[in-house]
Order: sequence, then C-alpha cells, then structure tokens
Amino acid sequence: MTDQPALHILIVDDQQEMRELLCDLLSERGYQVTAADNGEQALSLLSEQAFELIISDIRMPAMDGITLLEQVKDKQGFTPFVILITAFGDINDTIRLIDSGAYDYLIKPFKTEQLLITVKRAERELAMRRRVAELETCLTRGKTHPELIGRSHAMARVLTLIDKIAPAEGSVLISGETGTGKELVARAIHQTSQRRNQPFVAVNCAALPAELLESELFGHVRGAFTGASEEKTGLFLEAEGGTLFLDEIGEMPPVLQAKLLRALQERQIRPIGSTEQQSFDVRVLAATNRNLLEDARAGRFREDIYYRIATFSIELPPLRQRREDIPALLKEFITRYQGSGQPLEFDSEALRALIDYSWPGNVRELQNLVERCHYLCNEGKVCLADLPGEILDDLRPATHFNWSEVKSLAEMERDYIRHILKHCKGNKVQAASILGINRKTIQRKLNT
Repeated sequence: MTDQPALHILIVDDQQEMRELLCDLLSERGYQVTAADNGEQALSLLSEQAFELIISDIRMPAMDGITLLEQVKDKQGFTPFVILITAFGDINDTIRLIDSGAYDYLIKPFKTEQLLITVKRAERELAMRRRVAELETCLTRGKTHPELIGRSHAMARVLTLIDKIAPAEGSVLISGETGTGKELVARAIHQTSQRRNQPFVAVNCAALPAELLESELFGHVRGAFTGASEEKTGLFLEAEGGTLFLDEIGEMPPVLQAKLLRALQERQIRPIGSTEQQSFDVRVLAATNRNLLEDARAGRFREDIYYRIATFSIELPPLRQRREDIPALLKEFITRYQGSGQPLEFDSEALRALIDYSWPGNVRELQNLVERCHYLCNEGKVCLADLPGEILDDLRPATHFNWSEVKSLAEMERDYIRHILKHCKGNKVQAASILGINRKTIQRKLNT
C-alpha cells in the first residue's frame, strides 16, 4: 500500500496559547496543521481547502464549537471528523454531541498523550474510510470494465486512468509486457468513450509485412499492385467514427511510420494506387511491449510519431507486481472454462506456488494454465505435481524441498542464497536486502 499524505488538521480555539500549543504538538508529529481563532474563520478556511480532522474548543465567542459542528455536518456530510474540547461541566452536553456526529471529545485539562492517542485513532479510521471508498470505486469500475479483473492498487490506478482518458479524443499509448491485457484496456477505453456505439477495429502491426500492413491500414484501389483484383477499404475508414487499435506499433517499419504520421497529422489517408485523399474520424489507440520513448531517443522509432500517439499513456503492471489479483483471475478463468471441462480446485500448495511464480507470460500464461488443467487434471483437483515444470522450477526452496537429498545446513544456506540471487537476477544489493545480510557476507557464504 502506498503511503498516505500527512493528515491535514484544523485547530479552532479563541485562546492563542492553546492554539499554539496544539499546533506545535501536532506539527512535531508530522501532521499538517492550520489554525483559526473562531468558528467563522474556520468555515472560511473549510470553503477554501480540505481538512480531514477538526479539533475545536466548544466555548468560543461569536460562533461556538457546537454551531461549527452543525455547519460542518450540513455542508460536508460528517467529513471531516470533529474532535471537541470541553470543560468538565459540559461533559453531558458533549456526549450528546457525539451522538449527533462529533467524532470524539477531550476534557480540559487533558494530557498530551490523550490528544495524540485520539488523533491517531481518528487517523486510522480515516485511512480505513479511504480504503473502503477505494474498494467501492473498484467494485463499481469492475462492473463497468468486467474484463479487467483485479482489485490491487496497481489495477486501481489503471482503471482510474481509463475513466479519466476515455472521454478525451487524444491518442493513447498502452505499454506493458506481453500478456498483460493491452487490448482489453484499449477495448475498455473504447467502451467507456462517446465512440462506444461505433466500430472498434484492431490490427497487429507485427503480424504483417510492410506492404500488406499499408494496404490493411489505408486500403488500395483495383490494380494498384499485382494481385489487387478488387478495391479494398482500409481499416482507417472501416473504423470511421470509432476507434482504431494499433497493436505492437513498435514493430511498424520506419517507412510506414512516416505515412502513419502524415495521416494522423492531416486526418486524411490516400489508398494505395489512388490519387484522392479521404478524410477520416477515428481515435487511435496503440500498444507496445517495448519502451518506445527509449527507442525513439535511440533512433529505433520515430520520435515525432511517438509524441503523436502518446497524448495519453497507460502502463500495465506485470502479473508479478499484482500477485494479490491471482486468486480473482483464477476464479474467473475457472468459471470461463467450466463448460469445456470438469470444475477445478487448486489445493493450498498449488495456489501458493502460483502466487510465488514470476509469470513471464503474465495473465495470458495464467489463463493458458487453467485451460490446460481443466483437461489434464484428475477429478478437477490440481495439486503441486500437476503444475508445469517451469512453475515447479521457480518455487521457493521451502515449498519445493527435496527430502531425499541429505545436505548440511551450510549447503542448504548456499542453495537458498543462490535461489534469491536468481530471483533478483544477480542483483546482490537487492538479494542482500531480502536476506538481511550485506554483499560481502553473500560472497563469503557462497565461497565456503
């Protein structure tokens, strides 16, 4: 989970000494603190910026803490939390205010520890409230984008970007490793956009040679080249009013990149063999498993077309960076193949192995695994031995321990260090961090 920003607290008290004391105490603990000397000033500040917590004295001239609480409730729906500071004689009234919506109260004189404990508890509850809101948003988005499975923070960011980008008209570059679901994201953008009722047309730029790809994109007239026995409408015109998805655009030949750039700039295409330009209204989405910006700077991809297609960018996380989504993905794929084989159930060891696996083929590899298991596993039970060799080879030593081998503790330690180094792709700094030792110790233990 990413770190939350520091809690922003509003202190409201007409006594300068108390305001300064509270501000100093909370600022020293890393909180963002703003002070107001009365309720009216507090409301003015609330209209200009967001506060998550208000600490207010009850007895103040002009507008007291009770009126401030009522105003906050009316205008902000119980947000932010309000902690009231009360004298001992006001305690019964204060308890009634708690029932009316105040978060908590402090009785004068109170100890520093009481204040900090109350603020810390409010901070935890506010964090929980934010998390619940995030999950509710993800569930809502899950209904909007049912093909994009996952409730991890990484996927939540992707879903948020889709919702923000979809209403726009600018081109989108979707990057990510093979098998992460780039076309699914492109379809989700299309389905959420105002073009949803128009065509979504996809082409894999890596699957066709340059001549055929040019014809696919722009079309050709009859007799334009050998074998062109009839006129062909290009995909730009087939997608009219909708979305054209250029998959693996990084594999497009340079000569065709130049023609694509011209088409995107002028919003017109000229079919092969034709002398006439044809206008089009299409939103272009592109995808790549390469770092196109790096390729552009190295001269392997046209820099001008990179900036033309990357008005917006979405980077899809690999499955190994969102392992918490694996159970949900498994459930979806098991349901998807239910009709073509017997129902599946992965035992705890097999599930642990799947979560530990590095998934170089990403979600597509997981989907293929489930399809294979539907047909090959006996009685629908998937155990560790049923998993492919590449997954078994990638297991943690503790999960894949061979009891038939008799080794000393030093040998087992060396095996585990080698396993961590392999997991870190030889990065000794990263391996040392995981193992809790320094790099010199790694080398010494491997050499003993």
